[in-house]
Amino acid sequence: MASNRKALCVGINVFKNYPSAALQGCVNDANDMASVLKEFIGFTDADITKLADAQATKANIVNNLKSMVDDAKSGKYSHLVFSMSSHGTQVPDISGDEPDRADEAFCPHDLAQAGDRWDPNYIILDDELHNLFLQLPKNVLMEVFLDTCHSGT
Repeated sequence: MASNRKALCVGINVFKNYPSAALQGCVNDANDMASVLKEFIGFTDADITKLADAQATKANIVNNLKSMVDDAKSGKYSHLVFSMSSHGTQVPDISGDEPDRADEAFCPHDLAQAGDRWDPNYIILDDELHNLFLQLPKNVLMEVFLDTCHSGT
């Protein structure tokens, strides 16, 4: 029987262009989230895609999320889960929707700068996720778990 659910669990300890920014528990977080989904929620291995370190590029993360949303729009899935454990940061808000004039952003493995700012081709903005997830039909449950803190120091 085909499942009506899909999960993407991302964990990034190592950053291609920033070896000094390495983390220690993010890949474990992705594995633990997959285990929780299987043990307590009934997901199967086939329902879960895990991306760790070098696999977790912006393109790979976003393409997996777009595929999940497209499949949900076509009626294949009614329950989606996205977890990401990595660094987080802020970038200047271009759209004007943030009272603090800063968008939250999530750091993929291939995080990179363009001049003195983060390169938008290699960082995931909260607006990008918002615009993607807004496309989901009302009957689809979308759960998002982000462990992507940014201390600002």
